[in-house]
Amino acid sequence: MADVSLILGESGSGKSRSLQNLPAKNTFVVNVVGKQKRLPFKGSGSAYTEFNMETGEGNMLTSRDWVTIAKVLKYVNKNRPEIRFIVLDDNQYLSLFTYTSRINEKDWAKFNTITVNTVDMVDLLGGLRDNIMVFILQHIENGASVEGKELIQAKTLGKFIKEKLTYEGLFTTVLLCDKEEKDNGTIEHFFWTRRINSTVKSPEGMFEEAKIPNDLWKVAKAIHHFYE
Repeated sequence: MADVSLILGESGSGKSRSLQNLPAKNTFVVNVVGKQKRLPFKGSGSAYTEFNMETGEGNMLTSRDWVTIAKVLKYVNKNRPEIRFIVLDDNQYLSLFTYTSRINEKDWAKFNTITVNTVDMVDLLGGLRDNIMVFILQHIENGASVEGKELIQAKTLGKFIKEKLTYEGLFTTVLLCDKEEKDNGTIEHFFWTRRINSTVKSPEGMFEEAKIPNDLWKVAKAIHHFYE
C-alpha cells in the first residue's frame, strides 16, 4: 500500500515549487493542467521529460483524462521500479475538465462520474507499491465548519463530494502551502502541518513544528521515518 498525502494551497503558494528537491530520476509527475503549465524551478525541463506511451520512458505525463492517467500509473507501478514518488499536480482540474466537457448535459450524470472518479483515483493511488509515496496537489477554497466558522479546505466540485464525502478524510496527512514576505522583501514558502480553522492535519509526532520548509523531499523523509 502506497502512502498518499494531500498538499493544499492556493495558486502561487508553492505547491509545484515544493517538489523541486525530490530526486527526478525517482519521481513521476502527472500534469493535469497541460503543457502550458511548466514546473516552476530551474532545470525542470530537462529533469522531467514527457512520458512516451509506446516506449514507457519519461517521467511526466500530461493528461486530463482519468482513464489514461490510471492506465499509465498502473504501468509505472508495475514496470518502473525506480519510481518512488508520484505527484498528481493540480488534481482538482480533473474534475473541472470533466465538468466543462459535459457542461451541456442537463442531468446529474456528470457529477456522478466526477464523484466516482475522485474516489477511484485515491483508491488507485493507495493501491500502488508499498515503496511508493504519492503527493496529490490541490487548490483550496473557503468553507464553513460545523460551528459555522470559516474553514480552509480542499477545492472540490459537486455537491456530494462537498457535503457527504469530506475529501480530506481519505488522507492521514494533509499539509497547507503558504507564504509570507520577510522584512528584507524576500518571500518565504512553507507548509503548515497543523492549523486551526482548516482541514490541515498530520499524525502527532510526525512533524515537530507547525510550520516546516516548503520541501516535499523533507516531508517524504519525515513520513518514512515516522512509520519505519
